[in-house]
Amino acid sequence: MSIVGVISMKGGVGKTSTTANLASALTARLGPDRVSVIDLDPQNALHWHFGLKDAARPGLCQHAGHGNSLREVASQTPFDVTCVPYGAGTEADRKAFETLLAKTPGWLQEQIARNGLDDNAVVLIDTPPGPSVYLEQVFACADLLLIVLLADAASYATIPAMETWLADMHRTRPEVKTAYVLNQVNVLEPLNRDIAALLQQRLGPRVAPLGIQYDEAVCEAMAFQQPVLVYDPHGQASHDLSRLTTWLIHTLNQ
Repeated sequence: MSIVGVISMKGGVGKTSTTANLASALTARLGPDRVSVIDLDPQNALHWHFGLKDAARPGLCQHAGHGNSLREVASQTPFDVTCVPYGAGTEADRKAFETLLAKTPGWLQEQIARNGLDDNAVVLIDTPPGPSVYLEQVFACADLLLIVLLADAASYATIPAMETWLADMHRTRPEVKTAYVLNQVNVLEPLNRDIAALLQQRLGPRVAPLGIQYDEAVCEAMAFQQPVLVYDPHGQASHDLSRLTTWLIHTLNQ
C-alpha cells in the first residue's frame, strides 16, 4: 500500500482539487477499487469533487472518538474512488478531534492499517494549509508528500517555512519522499512563467518534472462535482494529470 499526503504551506493553491484529480487519474490507470482519498481538512470540501452531495454527512471529525473505522465513514463514489470525508461537525467536534490527534500521533496510520486495504492500494490524503496536527499525522504515515505550489510570489515566499518544517520532520522519518508540484501554470503570462522557472532553479530535482497547466475546465469540473478527467478527458489539465500520474506511480515504486 502506498500513502501520499498532499500538502501546502498556504491556502488557495488548488491542493484539494489536485488531490481529487490525481485520485481520478490513478483510478483510470490502476482500475476501480484501488484508490482511496481521506479528507483531513476541516473545510470538508474533498467529497464535492466526487459527486457526494450530502454535505451534512458525518465523517472522521464526528466518529473518530467513538472507535469507528475508516470503512464505516467511507463512501464509494460514482468515479470508483473511495472517499472518507472530514465531516460537517461542530466546532466542539473539531476541537475534540484535534485533541485526539495531538494525543495519539499514530492515529491515522493505525486507522489506515485497520481498514484492510490491499497491498496494491493507493491512499491520498488532503490536509489544511500550514503546520498542524493533521499535517503531523500525515507525515507519520506517508510514503510521499506532494507539496502543491502556484507559480507566484506568495507561494515562493512560503518555501523557507516549508523547508524548515520538512527538515524538522525528517529527523524522525528521513525515508519520507517529498516533491513539489507546480499547479495552474500559465505559460502565456510572463511573470507566471518566470516564477515557475525560478522555482525550478531553486528546488531543482525536488520539483516534479511535470506540472499542471492552468485550465478553466478544472473549476468547471468542480462546479459539476466531477473530476476533470471525467468532465474534460482531452483537456490540458487532464493531459498533465495523466502524465503526472505516470511519474507518481514510478516514484512510489522506486
